[in-house]
Amino acid sequence: MDLSPEELNFFSEIFKPNKTSVSHQNTLTLQSDVPADIAQLLSNANLTLLAEVAHYQLWFPLNLKVDGSGSISPVISAPEVIDTQGTQRSWRWSKLDIKSKDFCIESLSSTGIFLKPLDNTKHIEGVKNIEFTLPNDEKVCIKIEPIRQSKQGIAAKIISIDTGKEALKAYLFEEHKRQYAALYDAGVLIDHVG
Repeated sequence: MDLSPEELNFFSEIFKPNKTSVSHQNTLTLQSDVPADIAQLLSNANLTLLAEVAHYQLWFPLNLKVDGSGSISPVISAPEVIDTQGTQRSWRWSKLDIKSKDFCIESLSSTGIFLKPLDNTKHIEGVKNIEFTLPNDEKVCIKIEPIRQSKQGIAAKIISIDTGKEALKAYLFEEHKRQYAALYDAGVLIDHVG
């Protein structure tokens, strides 16, 4: 993992030893509680873990929760899956059977969507709210803006995810793991040959 100079400075400041502490060479100490000033920094930190699987990057949001006793608990959320072949963009799942009120959703990522209107004359002008239910029964409400409209359908970028952001990311991650099971085989990252 490569850290920027700012990140290195941040961590060196956090873990700078107290002047009153005695240095013990080759000793590792693990504390179950964290000093209040460091707990404040950790609880407000926005961290991300990066895992690479073949030509995909998995960006896991990591939050550190500090309870009243000072114990730290890491909380990892579903990752954003980025396809790094060609143009870097969010991985898109295309084998969907999801319908909203006016559209059939043909492909979906956490940043874009491709819609087939149920009424062939339907077009989208400007920003539109779309609601749908994922196959795992989680409800998602998004705001989209059309990029391209043709006889094949409407390509749109997702401007915001008002409801179901974590559910959508978790669903896409699970579908990616199912489609590329060999890459995740027994928790071992396998080089993709293709």
